[in-house]
Amino acid sequence: MKLTDLIDNIRFKGNPDNRQILNITYDSRKVRRGTLFVAIKGINSDGHDYILEAINNGAAAILSNGRSLHGLEVPVIQVRDPRECMSRIAANFYHHPSRTMTIVGVTGTNGKTSVTQLMKAILMEQGTPCGTLGTLGFTTPTGMHSTGFTTPESVEIQQILNTLKTGGIDHLIMEISSHALALHRVDDVDVDVAIFTNLTPEHLDFHSNMEQYFQAKQKLFQRLAAGKTAVLNLDDPVAENLRGSTRAKIITYGFGSEANLHPVEWNVTLNGIQAELSLFGLKIGIDSPLIGDFNLQNIMAAVAAAAALGIPVGVIETAIRKVRNIPGRLETVNLQVPGRVIVDYAHTPDAYEKVISLVRDLSSNNKKIITLFGCGGDRDQSKRPVMAGIAERLSDFVYVTSDNPRTENPDEIFQHILSGFKSSRHQLIKDRAEAIRTAMQRMDEDTILLILGKGREEYEIIGHEKRPHSDIKTAEKFTG
Repeated sequence: MKLTDLIDNIRFKGNPDNRQILNITYDSRKVRRGTLFVAIKGINSDGHDYILEAINNGAAAILSNGRSLHGLEVPVIQVRDPRECMSRIAANFYHHPSRTMTIVGVTGTNGKTSVTQLMKAILMEQGTPCGTLGTLGFTTPTGMHSTGFTTPESVEIQQILNTLKTGGIDHLIMEISSHALALHRVDDVDVDVAIFTNLTPEHLDFHSNMEQYFQAKQKLFQRLAAGKTAVLNLDDPVAENLRGSTRAKIITYGFGSEANLHPVEWNVTLNGIQAELSLFGLKIGIDSPLIGDFNLQNIMAAVAAAAALGIPVGVIETAIRKVRNIPGRLETVNLQVPGRVIVDYAHTPDAYEKVISLVRDLSSNNKKIITLFGCGGDRDQSKRPVMAGIAERLSDFVYVTSDNPRTENPDEIFQHILSGFKSSRHQLIKDRAEAIRTAMQRMDEDTILLILGKGREEYEIIGHEKRPHSDIKTAEKFTG
C-alpha cells in the first residue's frame, strides 16, 4: 500500500510520498525492508529511541510523536499520539476487515473468558465457524495460537481479523481488556455486540482509580453505533451508567425480573446448573455442568448476545449443555489420589470471594477447603493483603506461593500477602510446584484443594524469563 494511502484520515505533519509500505510494526527488531516503523511509548521503553535502529534494519518510513528528528533518509510522519494513529493505520493497511465481519466484544473484570468460550460453542453449534481472541490466545477452527496479551496491540488485532477474513471466517468473539481500550488497541474494530460482565477493583496500578477503570470500559459502549447491541449485566450498579452512554440497542441480564433476560427458577450444585430463563417472555432452558451463580450470569450474557445475533433458542440450549468446562475456570483436575483439586484463574479479590464462597457453600459440611495462591509481580500491590484475608476467612488452610513475580522482588510480594492474615492457618512455600505437592499430601477424600491464579497457564514469569510450569500437570502427576 502507498504511504499516502496508508495515512488517509490521519492528522499529521511531514512530507509523505508514494513509496510502498509492505509491513507495519512498533518493534524495531521486526523491521524489514518496506516497513513503516511506529515509535510508541511503552511501560519500560520508548520506540523513539529505536528509530535509527529501525532505519538501519530497512524501515521505509517512520511514524513518531513529533520530537526532533533531523537528517533522516526516510519520510517521518509526525502525529500527536502514535499509538492512537497506529490503530487507524493498521486498519487501513488491512482494509478494515471488521467492517464486513460480525464481532462480539466482551469486557469486564471477571467472566470474559467464560463468556467468550460459551459464545464460541453457540456459534459452532449453529455451524458458524468463528475465531476467539483473549486470555487463552487466538483460536481458529483449526487450532490455537498464543498472543501473550488478553487483547494484543492494534497491528496484531487487524492482522488477526484479516487472517480470519481471508480464511472465510466472518465471526470473532474477543475479550476486550481495559488496557486495550485505554491504549487505543481496538479503536478501529467495528464491534457488533458488546457485552459487559462486571466491574470490581483490578488493574488499579494502571488506571489509578476505579473511575478511570470504568471510563476505559465505557469507551467500548460509547463507540457502539445505533444499530449495534449492548448486553449489560444489570446486577452490577455501573450498568445504568453504561446504558446512558451508548446509542446502541440494549439487552440487560441479571437475577432480578427487571432485567430483559433473567432466571424464572434455578438450581446450582457442585454438579451443575439447571435453570429456566425468560428473555422478553421467551423461555430458554439451561442444563449446564458449569457451577456457580456467576457462571449462570456468564451463561445469561452469552444467551443474550446469541439472541441479539438471531441464533435460535434450540441451538443455544444445546450448545450450553455441551460445554463441559471453561479451561482454567473452576476446572476439576483428574487425580491419582483421594480428594478434589479445582484450578481457577481467579486473581482479584472479587473473584476470590466468589470462587471460594461458591465451593464452600456447595460443599457438604465435612469438606475441608485448602486454598493455594500467590500474587503477580509488577501489578497492583493493594489487593494482595485483601486476597489473603478473603482466602483465610473462607478456607480451612491457606498455602502462599509464587505466581509470576516478574521483575519484582518475590519476598516483598510475600510480605504484602502475609500482612493480610490474622491467624496462623497458613504456610509460605515459595516454589509453586512444591507448594502444590505439599498441599496435596494433606488431602483425603473429604478435601477440596483450590489452586488459584494461573488457570491453564503453562509457565511462570520470573524476571524476564518464562519458566515451564503447569498447575494442572503438577496436580495430575502427584501420586502421594
